[in-house]
Amino acid sequence: MIDGNASDFIDKITFQEEAVIYKGKKYFFHGLIYDPISKNYSFEIHLWDSSDNYVETVYECIAETQNECMEKVLTEPIIDGKCFWDIEQEMTWIEW
Repeated sequence: MIDGNASDFIDKITFQEEAVIYKGKKYFFHGLIYDPISKNYSFEIHLWDSSDNYVETVYECIAETQNECMEKVLTEPIIDGKCFWDIEQEMTWIEW
């Protein structure tokens, strides 16, 4: 990960929001969100334009536990059909 450490990034996105630039596009990783009604955790990644406007949700998952949800975020295709570990070396961690 450019301008950061992948392990630190994962620690941060588990409980808060962080942003990256990947292939010239800005992506916003939301931290885990717990829904007390369904008793599930969710995670979303949004694409934003150069004017900091929301464009679309590029990834979302739901799981019964925090660990299961984060495992999905790290191993499922999240951006351009690739998983986090496939692209993390090309992502630049930025201040939001």
